[in-house]
Amino acid sequence: MREYLILIIVIIGVCLGFKYLSPLVTPFLLAFAFVALLHPLLESYQKKYHIKKGFLTAGILLVLCVTVGIGVWGLLVFLFRKFMDMSGHLDIFEEKLCIFVRNCCEGMEGSFGMDAEGIEHLIMERVNVFIESLRVEVVPRLMNESVAYARDIAEVVGFLAIMIVAAVLLAKDYSLIMEKLQAREELCCALQVGRKLFEHVGIFIKAQLIILLTISLLSAVTLFAAGIKGGIGIGLFTGFMDMLPFIGTGLVLVPLAFWQMLNGYYGRAFLCVLLYVACTVIREFLEPKLVGKKMGLFPIVILFSVYAGMKLFGVSGIIKGPLALVTICEIYRHVRFRSNREENLWRQSYGSDTGTQE
Repeated sequence: MREYLILIIVIIGVCLGFKYLSPLVTPFLLAFAFVALLHPLLESYQKKYHIKKGFLTAGILLVLCVTVGIGVWGLLVFLFRKFMDMSGHLDIFEEKLCIFVRNCCEGMEGSFGMDAEGIEHLIMERVNVFIESLRVEVVPRLMNESVAYARDIAEVVGFLAIMIVAAVLLAKDYSLIMEKLQAREELCCALQVGRKLFEHVGIFIKAQLIILLTISLLSAVTLFAAGIKGGIGIGLFTGFMDMLPFIGTGLVLVPLAFWQMLNGYYGRAFLCVLLYVACTVIREFLEPKLVGKKMGLFPIVILFSVYAGMKLFGVSGIIKGPLALVTICEIYRHVRFRSNREENLWRQSYGSDTGTQE
């Protein structure tokens, strides 16, 4: 009962910490992990070139952030232009959709004797309402929310700035901080848990890269072989979008299948749907297997942690769920080991005292 009580307390504490404390400490934890990873390199460069660790850390982080920022900005600009192009060709889309619906209704009338004209009128009336609302409401709303987008970008920039400043300060005093932390037993336990988490984060990132590469290559080869224009680029973008949970590849492949169907390429449309199902199955199969095998946990446990994490923490639960599970396991092991050790010491002491009295 005591061990169960310890486990329940650890689970509640970790879940509350990941939900409420993680937004506050994440930039500092990332800075600490970054400095810990680069500390040997920083030491060697400081001795060789006599450059302070703070300047080296700031330079590396700035180059990394600028590179990633340029890539993300280019991707967002590309997607925005594609979206604006699509919104400008809604008339062509409506015309092709009208032809497709008419053909389907005529086929239903020939097979089942249904009123093709009435069904077509009903469907197109709904479609026209949707397209008009898309043209009048959705597109202007996206344009008008530029202030919200700017605020989100400012939050990201602020997060990165805090992380860089924290990394610079930590790099300067990293050795002294580690000495003080290792001098206390309870903090040494926290460091061991942190090291385990750091290892598991690396395992998780490596697994995600393997899954992303697999899905990107599969999508690019399949769409190129199907003869779809720009199939390689669309396939690579599909793999990138797979980072979004459950619906990532569907955001690309489902509209692509619908567009192929409107143009009369039913085989290509079916292939896109089949590819979407294959990508979903691959991710759901590989992720628990790759992550669970390296972490020493069963794949079903990793899958449960991802699902529970999304329910508790939202989209970020894809990462927070497995990390919370690993944190619970490591803290529970340390607490249980320490508790058992103290209990054994007490029994040995109590037993020796009893033997002496006898």
